[in-house]
Amino acid sequence: MKTRKTSLLKWLAMIELVIGAYNLMTGLMSAYVLLTDLDGVMASFAESGMEYSVGVLGASVAITCIGGLIMALAGAIGMIFGSLPGKQKLPIYCGYGLLAFVLLSDIVQVAFLESGIGLSMLFPFVLHGLYLWGAMKNKKELEAVA
Repeated sequence: MKTRKTSLLKWLAMIELVIGAYNLMTGLMSAYVLLTDLDGVMASFAESGMEYSVGVLGASVAITCIGGLIMALAGAIGMIFGSLPGKQKLPIYCGYGLLAFVLLSDIVQVAFLESGIGLSMLFPFVLHGLYLWGAMKNKKELEAVA
């Protein structure tokens, strides 16, 4: 009996798709809250002692939405195009794009949102790095079969 092996890229693409959809949903809900009750959000931050401008909050929500969309698209592309011969480079490009976006996102968080550099910033690099590694490994495997 022959068992079918699921590639590392497909597993990581599924994880990227799920986390990306969650981030996109969170970003859209945050955008909805900002659009409908901006005064309440600003008052809530003022009560807690944090002062953010509307531009900074909008940028944070935009980063969350764009990041979620990129992750969901990379996950879908990895699942669809990962096993098609001749289309193996597209998931690799998505992996590079994910790493570049996470790097820019962390720079914005540290520089403009005044957040510290924490261990939680490491998880996206590990996840996207594994996705890129899986895409490269998948490309080599498909080229070896062909």
